Amino acid sequence: MTAGNGATPGDGETAGRKAAHLARPDNRLRAFAKAVLPSRARHWLRRRLAPYIADSALVRRLLGAGGGAYRYIAPARPADLADVLAKPGFHIRFSIVTPTWNTPPALLEAMIRSVQAQWYPHWQLILADDASPAPETRAALAQIADPRIQVLFTEQNGGISVATNRAIAAATGDYIVFLDHDDELTVDCLYELARAIHDTGADYLYSDEDKLSPRGRHFEPFFKPDWSPDTLMSIMYTCHVSCVRRSLVDETGLLRSGFDGSQDWDLVLRIAEKARRIVHIPRVLYHWRVNPGSAAGDQDAKPYAIEAGKRARQDALARRGISGELEPVQEARGFFRVRPHMQGAPLISIIIPSKNNGRVLGVCLESIRAKSSYQNFQIVVLDNGSTDAATLGMLEEERRRGVKVIRHDAPFNYSELNNIGARHSDGELLLFLNDDTEVITPDWLERMAGFAQLPHIGAVGAKLLYPQTGGVQHVGVINSAVGPVHALLHERADRPGYFLRNLLEYNWLAVTGACLMMSRTKFDEIGGFNEDFPVAYNDIDLCLRLYEAGYFNVVATAARLFHHESISRGDDLMDPAKRRRLDADREKLYEAHPDFRRRDPFYNPNLNPIGSHFELAG
Repeated sequence: MTAGNGATPGDGETAGRKAAHLARPDNRLRAFAKAVLPSRARHWLRRRLAPYIADSALVRRLLGAGGGAYRYIAPARPADLADVLAKPGFHIRFSIVTPTWNTPPALLEAMIRSVQAQWYPHWQLILADDASPAPETRAALAQIADPRIQVLFTEQNGGISVATNRAIAAATGDYIVFLDHDDELTVDCLYELARAIHDTGADYLYSDEDKLSPRGRHFEPFFKPDWSPDTLMSIMYTCHVSCVRRSLVDETGLLRSGFDGSQDWDLVLRIAEKARRIVHIPRVLYHWRVNPGSAAGDQDAKPYAIEAGKRARQDALARRGISGELEPVQEARGFFRVRPHMQGAPLISIIIPSKNNGRVLGVCLESIRAKSSYQNFQIVVLDNGSTDAATLGMLEEERRRGVKVIRHDAPFNYSELNNIGARHSDGELLLFLNDDTEVITPDWLERMAGFAQLPHIGAVGAKLLYPQTGGVQHVGVINSAVGPVHALLHERADRPGYFLRNLLEYNWLAVTGACLMMSRTKFDEIGGFNEDFPVAYNDIDLCLRLYEAGYFNVVATAARLFHHESISRGDDLMDPAKRRRLDADREKLYEAHPDFRRRDPFYNPNLNPIGSHFELAG
């Protein structure tokens, strides 16, 4: 019915691994730090010490900052580079725009060298100095003699947007590339951008990135998803490198000084509303330098940037005609989630298949009625041929309370049951729900409905937790090399996860059918659930068809429920026959959607192809 869990090692094996892990001195130190410092304190220290953590293996171990597995390896120059560059269409000209202000000469020179080292030859670099008071910066700029580099001086400081706009005004290229004054491009950056533009005709492009410590160590790579509009409303994930067609900048408008600190976020939000094609290049093409006091190391270092990012998204909501608000994320200071408001008072039909599970179903229904702050819902229970006397009596009682109970005494087919439920329901929004769930957050329906009503949204999932541990059961589904798996499985509910995927609203390729809301119009448009998937992967197939139809799926992480997973039908991984059926259904899934075999647009190929916690590939 939903994506399967990974196998769990036995207790003896787990204990042995734990003992071996703690036997290492550095791990004992890390365990000591965990015992002394609360997790939030360690997280705060990681952010404050980011410029130094990358250069100290001991500090990384103590604070659990990781970083030891990542190593940036510069690419080898292609043997056929000259032939590739000679092809028609490979004469795109890039204008790299860089505002400078009191840039240390050594960092300025490193940045310039990174541009001069580009494989791709058709570029210009425009440096717009924003009235630097540091004489060494102005002197270093005045000494630049490369004819491909233009330096603009001004006597009046105007801020980063004004300086960048001056550089854009002087640009003569087909595309604008944004580069900060102390960061570096990889040698293949412009080459990869040119290749992608040649192949796709993209209007806006972004790449993966990593960070560069004061001692030159590469760390904390950000391996990003493909274009994800709701993710961009949660976090400025496109960031670096950022490249946009010049004509689109002219159409959209330049950077706006009122959003300095998050001026790039505001610009990309506006560009995304007009771009016809947005392309992600899943390669690190940019090194973001981390210095004490820089936003790369700790966004708290620039509180005005946090406020500007909030206003940029509020402005985007208003511009797009979406009623909504930004809410602070309690578990991550300085971050906000976008909450689209539910429009009107739509009837929500809650469709729940069940069989001989009266006690569990009763808990589910009571939690809906007692805990939901929004009460304009209709409950439709699909009784799949119950024979248990207690369950039958309970269903009759629920029928008298207004629940629509539809008996369908046939072999179990989850897709068929939900399609029948949809046909017998009246709501403009459909919520497909497992009978072994319990509501936690009272406003879960309003939160999910606010997303489901957006024109670009397909399926909306919720954050599901294990009742025994409070750990994550579902916050999105990854289509891994071994098939669909739950992301961040068993992670603590309040942990950020990889770039806050556990806390913020991200787009995912699929969400679980255990709690899935969508509009009836879109459900009918794609033909409902595919009844060729009676047990497994029916929810994944539904979400893939939504994505193929041009919609985006999202998880509303602030909508939370408990999920007593597999109470309804057991665990498919425990029985060999069920395991074989699951394997056959997975193969059927990829036969129906061959473009998604071993591919997930929202899971970067540089990550572990069989991982679920966004581990780096081996």
